Amino acid sequence: MKKLTIYLLAGSLTVAGFSGCSESFLEIQPEQSVATETAVTDVKTLQTALNGVYSKLQQNGYYGRTAYVIPELMADNLFLSLRNTGRYLDYNNFVVREQDSYADDLWNAGYEVIINASRAIQGGEQLSLAGDQLAEANQMVGEAYALRALALFDLTRFFGQSYNFTADASHPGVPAIASIGDDPISPARNTVKQDYDLIISDLSKALSLMNKQTAQGTFSINSAKALLSRVYLYTEQNELAAQYATEVIESGRYSLLDAASYSSLWADDFSQEVLFEIVYSVVDNEGSNSLGHFFALAGYADALATESLYALYEESDSRKTAILRTAKQGAESNALVINKFPEGALETDNIKIIRLAELYLNRAEAYAKTSQEALALADLNLLAQMRDPQAEVISLQGEALLDRILEERRKELAFEGHRLFDLSRNKRGVTIDQGDAVIQAAYPNDRFILPIPLNELNANPNINDQNPGY
Repeated sequence: MKKLTIYLLAGSLTVAGFSGCSESFLEIQPEQSVATETAVTDVKTLQTALNGVYSKLQQNGYYGRTAYVIPELMADNLFLSLRNTGRYLDYNNFVVREQDSYADDLWNAGYEVIINASRAIQGGEQLSLAGDQLAEANQMVGEAYALRALALFDLTRFFGQSYNFTADASHPGVPAIASIGDDPISPARNTVKQDYDLIISDLSKALSLMNKQTAQGTFSINSAKALLSRVYLYTEQNELAAQYATEVIESGRYSLLDAASYSSLWADDFSQEVLFEIVYSVVDNEGSNSLGHFFALAGYADALATESLYALYEESDSRKTAILRTAKQGAESNALVINKFPEGALETDNIKIIRLAELYLNRAEAYAKTSQEALALADLNLLAQMRDPQAEVISLQGEALLDRILEERRKELAFEGHRLFDLSRNKRGVTIDQGDAVIQAAYPNDRFILPIPLNELNANPNINDQNPGY
């Protein structure tokens, strides 16, 4: 398959109040290599189309590597080793340019998901079905809505400032595509509020259609609720963030792993603690481009954990086993190698996107921000003591409690693509730890988001406003 080039240029999409995009926006994959109006004709072809959407998440320019690495490298959890392959150097140095290929890949991959999901949605909604087939199609269309929401959420947080950057979230986001039409047009950027409005609308629609409470490697009702909890936390709708986290926690379908079982969370597929993960088969193996190879000592070990992160874990904390202190040949003699992806350089691990632990942390943060400190402490202590049976009881209040929750998020979600966003959405400055030096970046900061790719600016006359600072 030739290299994909995506521009928000000619084609036909409805963009939350705008229209846009054509076939040149998306090179249709073999599973969708028929005319758009006939691509989905029955439940079987709808399933094939949906499989194609899920496959887009696997790319190393998206969740296969970049979406996990950049938010950690541009903060205080990761830095590049002295001996590295040159990947993500500009992020490590906090000097990203508008020609950056990783930003370009992320933009392209996100819109591949959105376009393919939109096609699956429209094709599925046009089918005339009844009974079990209708229920099956509704589930799949709901999954497509959830996937479109996930991709737009990711694009918005990578390329647009946090929701609270302006009082009404009226600052620029990304084009929010709601449907595919026939007339070519070049879509403009939406505001961040418009983006989040569509994200929430899509997830609400997903919940109204889906009937599976749990699933392995695909979206379910509970994983969509979990994503909605994350979205509401980002938009500071804390009561709703807590509500949806509670619905998942109290569903009884997932449970936290204790310290003795923690390593199985990463070694096993479809853990009792994981709500949504991206599945890689032997055929899907990314090889040397995989996330595990990027981190593994037997691979590149390009990015290492920072000493400041490692120091947060007590010796009795099971999460400390996700970092190995060892020598890296020809580089650091005392390296902190990431061990969260145990297949490492051999095969591609399933990528865990949403975990139950995050729901407890979402709810704790939401409770803390709505003056329900006792409830926040209950969630915080539960998670901390599950991971470390010797953990002391936390009894903080006010800003100190919020600081401690953010610290627990740092410890629990390290190397999973959350750190930069957790800091920026809480209006915190960032320490870009380079191993032997640090860069202090105060909030607000133009560089906390990525540049709109130069290819996009050159191709689309309606995206003529580059993000400030680039």
